Amino acid sequence: MEFQFEWKRTGDILGDFVRLIFLLEEGLERLGAFPEGTLGQKMAQVEGYLQEQDGELVRGLWELIALRNRVIHERAPLSEENLRWASLRVARLLLFLERQGYYHWQELQLALEVLQDFPPPPPFRITVIEPPRAQAPNLPPGNRPLQVPGRSMAARPLELARRVFLWPKPLRRRA
Repeated sequence: MEFQFEWKRTGDILGDFVRLIFLLEEGLERLGAFPEGTLGQKMAQVEGYLQEQDGELVRGLWELIALRNRVIHERAPLSEENLRWASLRVARLLLFLERQGYYHWQELQLALEVLQDFPPPPPFRITVIEPPRAQAPNLPPGNRPLQVPGRSMAARPLELARRVFLWPKPLRRRA
C-alpha cells in the first residue's frame, strides 16, 4: 500500500497555518466528528473521548482553535513561533490517532515529516497592478436622452427666508 501526502510547506506562514488547520479538521473527522460542522463543533463532539485519553491534548487543541479564530476572524498576526506551536499540537493529535488505529504508520510518517519541515519564506517581489484605463461604455447609436426642463421663471428672485423662533427667549438673571 503506497501512501502519498499531498501537502508540503510553502514557507508562507498564513497559508501553512490554514493547511495545518485542515489537517486538524481531518483528524477530528477521523475520530467521528460530523464533517459539515464548524471546527469548534467538531472538537466538542470528540472532546469527551479525547479528554478521557489525554486531557493535555484537549487543552492544547482548544488553544489552537482559539488561535485560529483570532488569526482568521480578527486578523491577528501569526508568528513563526505560533506556527511551530500549532504544528506540535497537530503532530501530537496525529500520534494519538495513530495509536488508536485511525492512521496507518506510513501515512503518519509522511505527515510528521511535513510538520517538522520549515522552509524559508518565499522571496518578496514587488508587483505593480496597473488600474484599467477608464473608458465610456460603447453604446449602440440611438435616440438622445430627453432634456430635463429648466426651472420656470428663473429670473425671479427667491424670497428671503423668515426666521421664526418657536421657543421662548431665555430668562435674564437680575444682578
